[in-house]
Amino acid sequence: MNLRPRPRGPAAGGNALLVVLMICLVLGILAGAMINFQRGQVHLLSRTAKDFLALCVAEAGVHCVLAEMKANPQFCTHGNHYIPQAGWSSPARHRPFLVGEVDGLELDHNLRGTYSGRVTLRKNRLVGEFKVRVKLINAKNSLDTKTVEESHRYFQLEAIGRVEDSYRKVSAVLEKYLPAAYQAYDGQVLDLGGFGPYRLVPGILRRGRLYGHEMLRVGKRGVFDAGHELEEMEKISTPGHLVISASTHVAFRNNQSGRLKPDQDSSHPGEFDTFPEMSGDTVLTHFVLDGMHGGKSEKFPPLNPKYWRDATDPRPTMLTPGSGFDGFSEAKWRNPAKPDEVVYNLDFGWKYRDQQEKVLLYSTVPLRIWGCPPWKALTIFCEKDVYFAGDFNQNPDNPQYYDLGWRDYHDPPENGTDKNGVAVLSMGRIWFDYSNPVLFLRREMMTVMDYDLAMALGGKDVNPVVLAGIVYPPRFSTSASDKRLPMTALNFKGISALFALPKEPPEVIPLTLAALFMNSALKPVKEYFEPTTDPELYKQRFCIKGFLKRKELVAKLGTACYMTGFLTKGERDHIIGSAIDQAAKEIEEQEPDRCLGPWNIADRIFKMATSRPKTLFRFPEMTVNALLIDSGELNARWDPGDGATKVQNELGNIESREMRCFPFIGSDSRMLLRHLGGRISLRTRPAPPFLDGRFRNDFCIVRRNVWDSTFVRGSGDYFPPYPPAAFNLVSWDDSVSDADEFSSF
Repeated sequence: MNLRPRPRGPAAGGNALLVVLMICLVLGILAGAMINFQRGQVHLLSRTAKDFLALCVAEAGVHCVLAEMKANPQFCTHGNHYIPQAGWSSPARHRPFLVGEVDGLELDHNLRGTYSGRVTLRKNRLVGEFKVRVKLINAKNSLDTKTVEESHRYFQLEAIGRVEDSYRKVSAVLEKYLPAAYQAYDGQVLDLGGFGPYRLVPGILRRGRLYGHEMLRVGKRGVFDAGHELEEMEKISTPGHLVISASTHVAFRNNQSGRLKPDQDSSHPGEFDTFPEMSGDTVLTHFVLDGMHGGKSEKFPPLNPKYWRDATDPRPTMLTPGSGFDGFSEAKWRNPAKPDEVVYNLDFGWKYRDQQEKVLLYSTVPLRIWGCPPWKALTIFCEKDVYFAGDFNQNPDNPQYYDLGWRDYHDPPENGTDKNGVAVLSMGRIWFDYSNPVLFLRREMMTVMDYDLAMALGGKDVNPVVLAGIVYPPRFSTSASDKRLPMTALNFKGISALFALPKEPPEVIPLTLAALFMNSALKPVKEYFEPTTDPELYKQRFCIKGFLKRKELVAKLGTACYMTGFLTKGERDHIIGSAIDQAAKEIEEQEPDRCLGPWNIADRIFKMATSRPKTLFRFPEMTVNALLIDSGELNARWDPGDGATKVQNELGNIESREMRCFPFIGSDSRMLLRHLGGRISLRTRPAPPFLDGRFRNDFCIVRRNVWDSTFVRGSGDYFPPYPPAAFNLVSWDDSVSDADEFSSF
């Protein structure tokens, strides 16, 4: 049977064509969808890229403003650094800008208000614009913190960046750091052991904050160092390593106390004790922090001389060679570590005043400073090293009144009576120079010399009870008045003998006065001022070499005794002060001579003060009341352990032709080196030469470091002008913005 294929009809061919057309239609739809998807994706990617670029442009503006604030801590676009702004209605007038243009960055440098500029994005062939504004935020001061002022601490910063039709906004909060918060700050290594040694009683660091940027060491200086006690601390922190080599007592501002222990430092992170501040079960803050436990950078920027040189309110008084500023002159003294460098004295005198002025001094030469600045608020900026050569910013009429251990004053010094507000900033090192005791032991010398004159006039038979009331009456406060009584003929045989000389007839008086210098009653006084080469003798005297000056002093003393029969405290002080002035002149102008009085009296000052405490005898002390900020890097002998060889920036108590000095105090005596105010070591500039300790003998030195609240307040009569500052980001947020907000910014 034959089977033949059935012929196809027209319907079969039509179905096949329809299927092909349907497939083509589906493929076309898919292709169109893919093309539209790709176009949308490209558009989306382009939008995201522009948003990212707009954010980058906004961040560029933020960094420009942060750089302005770094160089000029008073920079803000609205309001000022002391009065918070509720809105943005008070555009601030700008000082000359410190950030300049570079390739790809253009700045408008507006005279007031918003900070603006442009960034050229060459690879994208786009130009982005930014606007930035910053102001002080209204904040309340905390009752718990004493070292910071929250009302002047936080700033709001806003920035908008635009790239074509994309806008991004950055909102941030800045935290301002002032040097005032710190008792000790080191941009490299803060080693508390360097303040030692304390051989019998631990030293005290009271109040303020301690910060070491790379490392903070809590230890001792040598085997016989009693170490420190840390009292009323607000914070002990480092973003680096905390090393504890000696168990140390610590107490914080909330009366919480404990011990910093060697087995609880950064080398033992599991046992690290942060000393948390608690409120119930809530941790409010941590008092001790290292890099592994939340310690953050609080590093200050390098000092910018232009900020102080171009200041306008007040304008700086320039100290340069040849300047006619009162008390400013070239010194014969030289630093033996840098003998070729010419140093200039800046002598403020010894009369305390508090004139209603804020003053800025700017020096281009190294300064050697002492005395009482007469203004309520003073900032000294120096491009070179600064040497504190004597008591500074300390009212000499208010004698120090210590506890029995001479660790701290009973009454803290006050602005307006004891001191003024002073900040000293150096682009080099700040040194303590105790090479000339006349500049820091003047008041201490006067009481001992008064005692010596009393013994010269009264002899060994003088009544000790009477002597105490005349020379060193009891004293129970810093501001106690001078209660010394006159020396009279009733109690001093020398005065009695002089008063008994004939006065009748009147013609005999001039003849008697002319012969007083040779009178035997004044022989002990003459010998007291007379120079000698015998060390056993000149160590018990106050020798001055000028014969005419010695004759004048003896004549004044003899005349008062002969004519009135007594010596008042004012007459004695005038004679003693003149003798000290003459000795100071001979030290400064003549060849160094170890027989001069200032080189031989410090040991007696120490013995008198320790054997007769709570009297007018003062413990030997050099006092500096100022906030100190220097820039020199750590370039001195240091020991990573508790060795005794650590070296500070100190000079003196050695024999040196450059410093024109001799040793003035022995190893069995002690002298306080007291600094009231923070010590800020920025460590931002090289500081040659290397210090190995050859230029000072500090075995007798007992250092006292005390924090001062003067520099915390953001303003006030005693607040030094133009303090430096640092700014850190506390919070950061970015969001979408639009053209309307950009134009109204």
